[in-house]
Amino acid sequence: MSKTLASNSVSENRKAPLLGVLVALCAGIVADRVFACRAELWWAASASAWLVWQHFWRAQRQRSASFAILLCVAALGAAWHHLRWQTYGADELGLFATREFEPVALEAIATNGPRRIPATPFDPLATLATPERTRLELRALAIRDRDVWRPASGQAQLVVDGQLLGVRPGDHVQIFGTLARLELPGNPGEFDFAGQARVSRRLCSLRSEFPQCVTTLARGRDFSPTAWINRFRIAGETLLMRSLSPAESGLATAMFLGARDELEPERSQAFLETGTIHLLVISGLNVAILAASLFFALRLVLVPRGWALATVVSFCVLYAVVTDAQPPVVRATVMILIGCVAVLLGRQALGFNSLAAAGLVVLALNPSELFQSGTQLSFLSVAVLVWLNERSRRRAPLDPLDRLLARTRPWHQRATRQAGQAVFRALVASALIWLVICPLVMSRFHLCSPVAIVVGPALALPVTAAMASGFGILACGWFAPAVGVLLGRFCDWNLSLMESVVGISRAWPGGHVWLPGPGGWWLVGFYAVLAAVGIARGQRFRVRFGVAALSTWILVGLAAHSWTTHRQEGLRCTFLSVGHGAAVVAELPGGQTLLYDAGRLGSPVLASRAISSFLWSRGITHLDAVVISHADADHYNALPALLKQFSCGAVYVSPVMFLGRGRALEALRTALDQSGVPVREVWSGDRLRLEGGATAEILHPPRSGVLGSDNANSIVLALEYKDRRLLLTGDLEPPGLDDVMAEAPADCDVLLAPHHGSASSDPPGFAEWTTPEWIVVSGGPRDRLPDVAAAYETRGARVLHTADRGAVQVVIRGEKLSIDCYRTRSPADAALASE
Repeated sequence: MSKTLASNSVSENRKAPLLGVLVALCAGIVADRVFACRAELWWAASASAWLVWQHFWRAQRQRSASFAILLCVAALGAAWHHLRWQTYGADELGLFATREFEPVALEAIATNGPRRIPATPFDPLATLATPERTRLELRALAIRDRDVWRPASGQAQLVVDGQLLGVRPGDHVQIFGTLARLELPGNPGEFDFAGQARVSRRLCSLRSEFPQCVTTLARGRDFSPTAWINRFRIAGETLLMRSLSPAESGLATAMFLGARDELEPERSQAFLETGTIHLLVISGLNVAILAASLFFALRLVLVPRGWALATVVSFCVLYAVVTDAQPPVVRATVMILIGCVAVLLGRQALGFNSLAAAGLVVLALNPSELFQSGTQLSFLSVAVLVWLNERSRRRAPLDPLDRLLARTRPWHQRATRQAGQAVFRALVASALIWLVICPLVMSRFHLCSPVAIVVGPALALPVTAAMASGFGILACGWFAPAVGVLLGRFCDWNLSLMESVVGISRAWPGGHVWLPGPGGWWLVGFYAVLAAVGIARGQRFRVRFGVAALSTWILVGLAAHSWTTHRQEGLRCTFLSVGHGAAVVAELPGGQTLLYDAGRLGSPVLASRAISSFLWSRGITHLDAVVISHADADHYNALPALLKQFSCGAVYVSPVMFLGRGRALEALRTALDQSGVPVREVWSGDRLRLEGGATAEILHPPRSGVLGSDNANSIVLALEYKDRRLLLTGDLEPPGLDDVMAEAPADCDVLLAPHHGSASSDPPGFAEWTTPEWIVVSGGPRDRLPDVAAAYETRGARVLHTADRGAVQVVIRGEKLSIDCYRTRSPADAALASE
């Protein structure tokens, strides 16, 4: 009897027709992203599939009709994605923008209220302080062309230095600032911020130096929905700030209202490394706790179930709108809506069907969300929970005698047993979710956090209590301040407990590991195998097939990674694009990796992201040697962060590197001491031990250094392989430059231009001394000096600037030297030269 009931449950749960529709829609979206066909083609394909469906439906050929309607859905998905991703008006604001920030006068409508971005906390490694700023979302109306205002359209984000006050959603504003196109990644493996902005149909960025550059021309409607939402959000943030302690108010506004700008970067990093970063974003967990807390409170005061469910749905929809309708929130809201309707109708909501319905809504709002990591992680996690819930429902009910015996046990035994079972189920669910999403997290964030398996269940109670009390503050704090204060103290305590657990977990040895992630092709295969296991029939077959298929695919991925890591032939030297700074990665023929300089002007975070992303894209987890050319922070401020993510054999500096004083140098010294990496001094005449036939010789400075600035004492490193030479010069300038040029000329094939291509480094004389074929200038847009480039080019060298070309890669294989740029101006420049 129980077997029959279980089989009926299985067949019933497999009725998820919307799942097939979702798969077809996703296939169409992917097809348009890959092939980028014209929208007319997709519309024609959709209409043709619709006509075919009508034919088969009238002929009562159900299977063929179903296939035709799925093709129609796929074509519709492709057309909708094409309209959102590829199609823009001729007056699109992004089409007026260039790569450099240029002055602009613009009229626009504020689509959201101003969001304050606090000044970044003091960092001794940051060479430039970032002031307080304000972010404002806009919809363009007109752009000024000389004295004529021309129509413009499109979305943009304005960043203003200082605090912008008095602007409300719907206001018609005039802006004087600078406009630039969002830049594509400059280095392999780097995150595509331009692509992320394009999901919201933003192609450009606006900046203004002063709040006075933004003038309100006309006020928007006071009673518009966006105005009310903005007021509610601001009032909610103010209420949370007033009810909670200053230490936890920033965390609370991030968790409940999505205002993460107030949260310090170090606190966010702790949640990221412990796999609990989802707690700091508005996710489906927020909506679920809101729904459960509200329903319990309403039933507690004897509100009828129907009214309680309707109130829950209304508040969930309102919360989704207030928090900008993020995909995880929309997903949770749709699933709660379906669940509430099912309860009212006395039906049982099918898990995967509800999840598919949520996916259809999310993609209908924005098909590009299919490629976003947050959306993918949210749906994967919930799919695991739905699968576990369905498996638990399929189990045969306990024998009546077993239930009777369970009731006869003492209450404390029953409570202990139930608590133990709840903890066990939570750990199983946490482990399965972690196993399913771990490959995706490794691929996108290069992070593996096994500690999350334990931390997730451990935080369940404090997180639920904190969120429930936080929502209580937002609900009751307006008219009952005393209740808000009490709830604030309770929320404070739980938030503090949550952060303590995260901090302890972060320090666990092996709790998180930074490493390269699998490639996209492997991810597709992995999740295809998981899907096949999920739909396979027969318990034994499913387990055997799943274990065999997943094991085989994991071995394939490990073999591919091993082959990629060890297939280095010759010497590969990559000059990374880090703005005004330097970072050169040399992959040597013996399998060693050398990093020359690691920093940039401004925030060290941007430089460390660029360098680490490139290293992980190459499968590199260990740096055999790091050479810091001199004591300017824009050449080393990324190193402390890199030492936390990569192992390192040794750091080489000049004898005069740490003779100077400064907070940045002290921070570097502290990071080196904490990492335990040996620091060794090198001077002219020294050679680094390399394998595979490559050599690295120090040409400068002498052991005692030279008189002058830190720049004059830059380490000049000559890399040689197969009679080819690359010369890395740091910020070399007189009198150190004169000391170097006093020696015999050093002919080279590729030269890193001294001091980011500065004219103070005697470009004509140094070009005569080195006679390079190629010059690489590592710098930002302001480091483009036409006179310097002309000085090198008149002596037969070709100049490549990382601000224009992105990462410049030099490969010496056999007797051949080839140069390739990551960001090219035209297809003809894809492979610039080969000798």
